[in-house]
Amino acid sequence: MKTCIKNIDIYSEGGFIQNGSLVIDGEIISAIYAEPVTPNDVKIIDGKNLIAIPGFIDSHCHGGGGFDCNKGDLESMLGMRDFYGAHGVTLIYPSLAANDLSTIKKGLESIRKAMKLNESGKTQIGGCHLEGPFLNKVYKGSQAEEHILAINDEYLKLYEDYKDVITRTTIAPEVERNVEYFPAIKAMGIQISIGHSCATINEVEYAVSKGATSVTHLYNAMSQTKKEGPFRVGGVVEAALTFDSLYAEIIADGYHLPKELLQIACKCKGADKLIICSDANMAAGYGHGQIIHTCGMTYVIEHGVAMNEMRTSLASSISPIDTMVRHLIFDIKFPIADVLKMSSATVAKLLNIYMCKGSISFGKDADINIVDKNFDIVMTLCKGKINLNH
Repeated sequence: MKTCIKNIDIYSEGGFIQNGSLVIDGEIISAIYAEPVTPNDVKIIDGKNLIAIPGFIDSHCHGGGGFDCNKGDLESMLGMRDFYGAHGVTLIYPSLAANDLSTIKKGLESIRKAMKLNESGKTQIGGCHLEGPFLNKVYKGSQAEEHILAINDEYLKLYEDYKDVITRTTIAPEVERNVEYFPAIKAMGIQISIGHSCATINEVEYAVSKGATSVTHLYNAMSQTKKEGPFRVGGVVEAALTFDSLYAEIIADGYHLPKELLQIACKCKGADKLIICSDANMAAGYGHGQIIHTCGMTYVIEHGVAMNEMRTSLASSISPIDTMVRHLIFDIKFPIADVLKMSSATVAKLLNIYMCKGSISFGKDADINIVDKNFDIVMTLCKGKINLNH
């Protein structure tokens, strides 16, 4: 049976519609009206005083609700999926951090199994974001240094064996011969992101020529302008802000990046190139003072963020994307349409799935969040079916 959501404000691909209607036929959006309508033989959902926005896409998420992607079992993957389904995320890319290769392979196997269980009414698992281990130890952030490696022919086989699972990967291009493997990885259909990197702006430019298309969590764990003799040389931050071809993630939890850096990023990149990612760990949903153990390291939750035991480094976030969307709209005062792009359409374009995901448009998957005026989630539809985890 078809479903019609009527009397609802809609942020659609074509613009903002007030008091319109959405018709869903099975898994897809079959009609959008700029007025309330009541088609025959449909289930009616009254959207009065509510807003329809695209389902969120999280391209970078390590865990949540106590579930840890690096644990590497199917239960953890499905637990993550359901936790984020309760926060309006309709598509996630579980992210593996640096670990021993046997554990990473175990995680990839579990993600592969979870992908086969995708169904309407559940948050979809789109693939893995392999964030480690091919990083730079200088900017390891909260990654386990003993597991950080350089790519070689043997490790390239990891990508070959799991090219059906790995959708994105973060790599430091300047480490040994890492960048020379970019064309082979790109040819597998894997999106390459620069992160945890000491690269100069010239090294980033070379990495882009070899296939890199994005930067992982802009400003965090990456090089900035430095002096070489009497001259200043830009780093990954400057490259991300000035290279039009590069997409850039931002962790918009209110802790990783202050207002001013978010504003600079938005002015330089715009909503068509900025992506909101949670980069959340298993402590998403946890309270102040709780302690977690992941990837052989210990972190404590304080004042809305995870820190290492010495309180010298942040360890990803504990904020789902719905929290970040509200922060950008109400605290940073970004335009609503821009924020929604950064949490859906722009991510879909980066991942080459915009034909079916990322916006409310005719013929696309009915991945829709119904929110109130405070952008709190009232209902989430995943491929046309209500997600009961909310």
